[in-house]
Amino acid sequence: MRLTTVKRLVSGLAIVFAATITPALAGQDRGSPEEAQALVSRAVAMYDQAGAAATFAAIEDPKGEFRDRDLYIFVFGPARSIVAHGVNHDLDGTVADTLKDVDGAAFGTRLVDDATSEGAWVDYKWNDPVSGGVLQKSSWVVSHDGHVFGAGVYKTD
Repeated sequence: MRLTTVKRLVSGLAIVFAATITPALAGQDRGSPEEAQALVSRAVAMYDQAGAAATFAAIEDPKGEFRDRDLYIFVFGPARSIVAHGVNHDLDGTVADTLKDVDGAAFGTRLVDDATSEGAWVDYKWNDPVSGGVLQKSSWVVSHDGHVFGAGVYKTD
C-alpha cells in the first residue's frame, strides 16, 4: 500500500472515530449546578470589590472569567432589565417581564421575583450556546444590592 493511501485511510478513520465519540463527550463538557452557583458567587464578590462597571464588563467579555463552557452570568438591574449578559449582548436593556420561553412561560419575571439573597433555582427553556437548540434550563439566581445575578445549567438528559 502506498504511503498516501495509508495516510488517507488513517485520516478517514480518525474522522469516523471522532464523530462517534463527540456526542458522548459533549454531555460531559457542561457546567454543573455547583459550578453555576460558584460562578454567581464570584460575580457577586467582584461586584462588591470592583464595582458594577468593571464586573459587568468582565461578564460580557467572551473570553473572560465569567464564561465557562455553557455557563455564563446574566444580571438584572434595579429597573428589572438586563444590565449584563455573558452570551447575548443584544439582550442588554431587556425587561425581565417581557422574557417568555418557547412554552410561553414568563420566566424573566420568575428570575427576578424568585431570587433571594441566599439564592434560588428557576426552571425554564432557553437557547443553548453549545448546541444552538432550545433546552430545559435551571438557573441559580441571587438577589444582591438591587441586582439579580444568575447562571444556569442546561439539562441535556
